[in-house]
Amino acid sequence: MFKKILFPVDLAHAEFAAGFAADIERIADTFSAEIEVMSAVPGIGSAMVASYFPPDIEQKAMRDMNERLQTFAAQAFSRPVSHSVSQGTHWKRIVDTANAKDIDLIVMPHCDKGWAEEMLLGSCTQKVCERAPCSVLMLRPGRVCST
Repeated sequence: MFKKILFPVDLAHAEFAAGFAADIERIADTFSAEIEVMSAVPGIGSAMVASYFPPDIEQKAMRDMNERLQTFAAQAFSRPVSHSVSQGTHWKRIVDTANAKDIDLIVMPHCDKGWAEEMLLGSCTQKVCERAPCSVLMLRPGRVCST
C-alpha cells in the first residue's frame, strides 16, 4: 500500500522529531516502504531583504541544513534513509517533494501551538493535509504506535 514515506523534519525541533523515528520505521517495515527525511530552509524573500545578507548565504544555509539533516537521520533511524533539503515555505516544499518523488504517505509529527499562533499563522500540518497528493498521517506525542 505505502512504498515511499516522507518524514518532514523541522531541525529546530530535532529532538521532538527523533521521538517518532521508531514509529515511522515500524510503519515502513509493515509495508516494506522506503523512508525519506526532508527539511526546508526558508527563503530570504525580497531582493531588498537579500541585499542585507552576503551573496552566498542561501547556499551556505542549504549546505548546513543538508549536513544537519544527514546527521539527524543517521542518529534517529536504525536503518539507512534518504534525505533531501529544499528552500522555501515549509508546507509548499513538503507538498512539492511528495509530488516530485511519488510519495505514498507523509508522516508528520505535530505539537500544539498556542491558539494565537494557530489563528494568525495557521498550521504547516493543516496546510499539508489539505494539499497533499497522498495520505497524511499526523502523529502526536504520547499517541504513537505500540509494539
